[in-house]
Amino acid sequence: MAVESVDESVEGGERPEKSVNVGLQVAAALGLVAVALGAMWGLGTFRKPADGADAGNPARCQARKPSDAAEYPALCAALNRPDLPVLLGAPGEHVMLAQSAGSTFTYPDGSKESDAAAEVQLGTYNVRLTDNQDVSVEALAAVTDSVQPTTVLGHAALTYSDHTMEITFGGGQTGSGTGGIARHLVVAKSAKDGGGSFELAVWRQDGTTPDAASLLRIAQQVLPEAPGWVAGV
Repeated sequence: MAVESVDESVEGGERPEKSVNVGLQVAAALGLVAVALGAMWGLGTFRKPADGADAGNPARCQARKPSDAAEYPALCAALNRPDLPVLLGAPGEHVMLAQSAGSTFTYPDGSKESDAAAEVQLGTYNVRLTDNQDVSVEALAAVTDSVQPTTVLGHAALTYSDHTMEITFGGGQTGSGTGGIARHLVVAKSAKDGGGSFELAVWRQDGTTPDAASLLRIAQQVLPEAPGWVAGV
């Protein structure tokens, strides 16, 4: 069996002092730190449909756990729209799972910081919405390869693609390798690009490359409903 997930930082990992290197915070926001297999179960990478979803009913957002960021319920509500399958370009799919996908980081001084994120699975598709609370589009562009600048609803934005991680297991053994392509769209929360950003990511469990246009369709409808979005120019 094989599953694919974008690389994810894991709870208990240490970041540098808060006043040091924005680049490392940006890297964590982009998910450039390797995923730990044990954390993937908690993140729902080994998928089990939510109650009722396997009977053809769209899954509701899972309740917030104490370890989830406070923003999670609003992020999940914004992402888990009734028309998400149509926006994704897969109108025949329905939501199998809608849950938190954030991570918690522990600083050397013992303080903790949670990345707020929600993730929805529809058939072989996964869609994730992350609140990069203190990271601008400009900062992300400075440390990310092959970005394409753009705008979304009058806000600065960029797109980029990377590979998922494929986890295989069977016969009592597990392995990992490079999976398919994940597409990302990062959009400033405000027109001034100074108050953080949102990141949408789409990838598929079957390794097929998702349609790039679906990210823009989703962003135009989801982001205005996300907590912290500042409308206007």
